[in-house]
Amino acid sequence: MIDRKKFLDVPVLALALGGALWALPNLSEALSYGKPEHLLTLPWADASNHGIPPQGPEWLLVDDQGRFYLESDLDFAVYARNGKYLRTLDPIDKSKNFYGFTVMEALPNGSIALLARLESSQEQWGKDNFEEHSKPGARLIVLKDDGQVGMDKDLADPDQPHSNYYLENGTVYGVHDDGTYRILGSTDDHPSEDKNFGAFASIAYDLEHWLDHVKKIPVFRSGDKIYHDRQGKPHEIKGAASSLMGLPFVEGLGPLAERNGVIFYKVVCDKNQDFINAVFVEDTKRKEYGLVVLMHADQDLDLTHGHTVFVDPKGDIFEGVGKKDGYRIYEWKMSR
Repeated sequence: MIDRKKFLDVPVLALALGGALWALPNLSEALSYGKPEHLLTLPWADASNHGIPPQGPEWLLVDDQGRFYLESDLDFAVYARNGKYLRTLDPIDKSKNFYGFTVMEALPNGSIALLARLESSQEQWGKDNFEEHSKPGARLIVLKDDGQVGMDKDLADPDQPHSNYYLENGTVYGVHDDGTYRILGSTDDHPSEDKNFGAFASIAYDLEHWLDHVKKIPVFRSGDKIYHDRQGKPHEIKGAASSLMGLPFVEGLGPLAERNGVIFYKVVCDKNQDFINAVFVEDTKRKEYGLVVLMHADQDLDLTHGHTVFVDPKGDIFEGVGKKDGYRIYEWKMSR
C-alpha cells in the first residue's frame, strides 16, 4: 500500500510539451463538484491554546455530527463545527511499536474507526521475513462517541499476511497481490461485504495496476514530449506526455477511499509549470470522472504535512491545508 501522508506542494520547471492533444473530456463524463467552501480556520498552537502544531496534522476526519478530528503524533484534537476546541484523545499507547494509520472512517453510530499497519513499510515493499521482525496484519481501533476505546483488536489475512489492508463501511479487507480480497472482520463483529469493493480491489490497490487502468479511460490522454538539450537541439520522447481531465498528469500517489463504487485517488498534476495536488474521482458504475484541485499550502511555513484529505460517506471531500493565518479546512460537495 502506498502510504504517503502528505502531497507534493513545490513549484517546478516543466519540460516543454509538444505533439500532445490536451483535449478536455466530454462534459457528460464529468462528475460535478461545487466550489470549495471555507469551513473554518484553526489557530496554530502556542503556549496558550490547543491549536494545530507547526508541522500540521497527519490526518483529518469529519464525523457524522460535523466534528473535526485532527491527528498529530498519535493524539486526536477534536473541534466542533464552529471551530471550538473540545478535547484531545490519546487512544494509542506510544510506548509500543506503531507503523502508522492507513485508514480512518466515521461510522453512522457516531464512533470512529482507525486501521493501523502492524508491519513496517520496508517489510511491506521488500517482502522480508516479517514474521521474525514484527507482527503482520492490521490493528482495528474503534473510538466511541465519548472518545473511549470500544474495540482494539489485531487482524491478519491468513492467505497473505503482507496484504494491503482496507477499511470500508466498518469492514476490514485484506487485498492480495493479484487484486483478490478477503473479509477479515468488522467494527461490530458482523462483517457486511461492500458489493462494489471488488472493483476497487482490482484497480486501485496497487499503483502499477491503477496506472494501467487509468490509461484506458476516456479522460486520460497521451502524446509525445519534446525537450531541448544544451545546444538547443530538440529531442522527442514518444508517449511521454499525458493528461488527466485536461491537466498535464505527473503521478498517482495512492487511493484515498472507495464510496459505493466511486474511487477517490490522490494524484499530482501540472498547472502553469507548478505541481498541484488533486483528487481524481472515478465512478466505476456510471463511468463518470472528476478532478478536484486542492489548495496550495503557504510555502514559507515549516510544514511536514502540507495537506490532509478526507472523503465522507456521501463522497464530499474535505481538505486541511496550512496557511499563515492558521490551518484552514475546506469542503467540496459532490452533486449529481
